[in-house]
Amino acid sequence: MPARHDITSNQGETLNFHLLYTDTAGTSIDLANYSAELQSRRSTSGSANILHLSGSTGGYYGITAGITGATGGLSGGIWLNRNEGNTGSLTGGILIVAGATATSLVPGGRHLYDLELKYIPDGTVTRLIEGRFECPSEVTR
Repeated sequence: MPARHDITSNQGETLNFHLLYTDTAGTSIDLANYSAELQSRRSTSGSANILHLSGSTGGYYGITAGITGATGGLSGGIWLNRNEGNTGSLTGGILIVAGATATSLVPGGRHLYDLELKYIPDGTVTRLIEGRFECPSEVTR
């Protein structure tokens, strides 16, 4: 069963979210053979991603944002086995970043999200965390 955590990300501000993936004994899990994907939608039945972040320990990362799925000029992604400041490694560390331009494309309101990890050797997928993704609208543009 995935953990539950609600995220508030102000429209037009950089989102930095860090978590540590551990086993039941509290030992960090090495994510060297994993990829990660976070999707946020208006509802569980919604067809359009309003924020889609991906990444792996191999350095690949990607981001799309907004109802139309914009990709140009956006910064962010997911880094695995990274510390909170993205200055070094941390076994089990998951760093999720969406730049200010990306979050400015997320419509204001209450949405849903989940984060899945995929074990690359066999394709096993684990939904790690889920919850509300709240994005208060900005006035300044």
